Amino acid sequence: MKIIDSPFFQRLRRIKQLAFTHLVYHGAEHSRFGHSLGTYHLASVIANRIPGLVNEEMRDNFRLAALLHDVGHPPCSHAFESVLEDFYTNSAHEDYTEAVIMHSEIGDYINDIGGDKKTIVKLIKGQFIDKPNFAYLNDLLSSELDLDRMDFLLRDSYYCGVPYGKYDIDRLLISLKLHENEIVVQEKGRHAVESFILSRFYMYTQVYTHRTRRAFDIMLKAIFTKDIMKNIDYPQATSRDINRLLEFDDAWLLNEIKEIAKTKGTEAKIAKLFMKREQIRAVLEKIAYYDVENRSTDPTFSTIDTLESFKEEFARELKINQGLIFFDRPWKDLPFEKRYRQYSFLQGDGTKTIKILLGKEAKDIAFDVSSLAYHLSRKLAQVIRIYTLKEKRKKLENAIIRRRPELKDLIVKKS
Repeated sequence: MKIIDSPFFQRLRRIKQLAFTHLVYHGAEHSRFGHSLGTYHLASVIANRIPGLVNEEMRDNFRLAALLHDVGHPPCSHAFESVLEDFYTNSAHEDYTEAVIMHSEIGDYINDIGGDKKTIVKLIKGQFIDKPNFAYLNDLLSSELDLDRMDFLLRDSYYCGVPYGKYDIDRLLISLKLHENEIVVQEKGRHAVESFILSRFYMYTQVYTHRTRRAFDIMLKAIFTKDIMKNIDYPQATSRDINRLLEFDDAWLLNEIKEIAKTKGTEAKIAKLFMKREQIRAVLEKIAYYDVENRSTDPTFSTIDTLESFKEEFARELKINQGLIFFDRPWKDLPFEKRYRQYSFLQGDGTKTIKILLGKEAKDIAFDVSSLAYHLSRKLAQVIRIYTLKEKRKKLENAIIRRRPELKDLIVKKS
């Protein structure tokens, strides 16, 4: 309770889980605070009800890692994190989380109850190897089937008011088993885990890369330019600086946008539109499925990519700053893409795969041909869009069609 009541953890009440998604799905007002408690709850369920998964020796550190895994998140979560990563090293929320745990009063409270700060940080990062027989706990906190995802899919789906993220979490939890020091899903949990993977697929395509939601993310990056960031003095993830993080929450970010809107220039123009919820509009959009197995994508993506070389030309025709024409490739640009996108059978970033126990053999579910995951993991939804100001849409549309008439059918009719 001391940790939950601490200013650092209470700060999470003031940070929305899905940034500006509430401007599209108005119920999405939920916070990192609720998500953190939910992840902690799932860790407690596993520790209390599933025999053999969490040894008493690791119980408190495991639950604390679940509770604190997001405590270093920046304002508006991943949306502003993508801004920070352009200007700072060690800008990931995990870096700030580590600094909070190691160098704030939360670390003192952990010591008071006999926890180990370094172990908790390593578990959060999925790097706990000090005791190899407990290394599987990394899988529960940082893998393709971790408690973080289990909570936020259901939570995001509920608050957005959409059915896409729903799956049978109770069945999935009781299907987990320790097998050769790895967390696996028993055969009885096949449908539950397939539903989990399918819910990720739908939430990614229907919510996380939603056309209008992405518009606000893009605008945020356009507002916070290099010159603006120099004047903000955002805290670094260091022992000297971390206590200043308490001042930086969603209210701070919105106030900064308001202040920028009072100035002049492109950033001010976008900030004014942002505060009035007058988002940039999609002019062109292409959604296709990337063939992961053959590493092939729709050739139209390359055609659209080449249009960026005409950006300066377009700006002259439209009589606007070229900074008001935006090319968005969310599958490349989302800061959480590598960890949170749809399930892929390619795990090149070292992420732990989802394994299902077939007889005595644990197998990546993406290689089980009888599984729905086999097919889903080989097709990733990709999106590319071009945005501009609402009043310039028609002109940009015409300019694009003149140069690439074959893209006419991809023009967005309404957004």
